[in-house]
Amino acid sequence: LVLEHRAFPLRPQAVAGQPFRGTYREEGWRRCGQMSATDGITFTPWPHPAMPGFSLPALEAAKCAAKQGDEVFERVHRALYEAYFTRSLDIADSAVLTRVVSEAGADLARFSADLSAGFAREAVVADYEAAVSEHGVRAIPTVILPETGRALVGLADLATYRAAIEEAAG
Repeated sequence: LVLEHRAFPLRPQAVAGQPFRGTYREEGWRRCGQMSATDGITFTPWPHPAMPGFSLPALEAAKCAAKQGDEVFERVHRALYEAYFTRSLDIADSAVLTRVVSEAGADLARFSADLSAGFAREAVVADYEAAVSEHGVRAIPTVILPETGRALVGLADLATYRAAIEEAAG
């Protein structure tokens, strides 16, 4: 099984003041928390008046971390999710991103240079455009199994993933 991460910004442009309480976001957060609780994953309800309205900076950070190797990417990827979903940090904020990437053990000088180079934004936009035009992706998570063309969209339990992987493996 080879897992290939691709970036998909839900909001390619910044949108300020996204509410959380009483919205589909809060309900989704609650469901994710319930589904992942047995795996030791914590979803802390967003405590701030508004959510970050821009995922592009964090996706760029992940692309830069990936240039440092798979291990660094996996640590940074997980740290970004934990920062947002567990620690309620604004991962659209550059200072927060820098701190999270540093805490995950990435080479910060290399990360900063790669981020300044601008390749990451182009890579994120390319991932987004390919997902939309080639696969019709409109939501995250979306997992596509190329062997069967099957797409798992939104929350899916472990049994659903296992069945899709077994089907793809033949």
